[in-house]
Amino acid sequence: MLFSTTYTVLGLAWYILVVIGAWQMFTKAGEAGWKALIPVYNLYIVFKFSWQTMYFWIWLALTIISTLMGANANDATGMMYWAAWIIGFIQLLILCNLAFKVSLSFGHGIWFALGLYFFPFLFTLIIGFGSSRYVGNYSAY
Repeated sequence: MLFSTTYTVLGLAWYILVVIGAWQMFTKAGEAGWKALIPVYNLYIVFKFSWQTMYFWIWLALTIISTLMGANANDATGMMYWAAWIIGFIQLLILCNLAFKVSLSFGHGIWFALGLYFFPFLFTLIIGFGSSRYVGNYSAY
């Protein structure tokens, strides 16, 4: 009981930190800050101002396919399990590339992108409240 309560409180605190940073980050990118509150839509907006929305739809389709395949896999040795695992890995690569695109959009490089990928709660706050300014979507050209 104590573990689940602690886990819930930490998860909520993490989500609040990400939303606060994302709200400011969205504002800097010219988007309405409230869009950071809606869980899947906020990711769509990040794809929109830093990369291309087409990749959001690819990521979303892969998420749905991977979830369905993983739920229908009978054991860890079946083809369905391994296909779901490979699709999940592709999803991670897309999100890693998204972190790099966000980093470029705010004038940072690869090291900041790694920070965004592994510590989004901290690095979105740095973008939102730090001196970072939105320099544009390089993928749009």
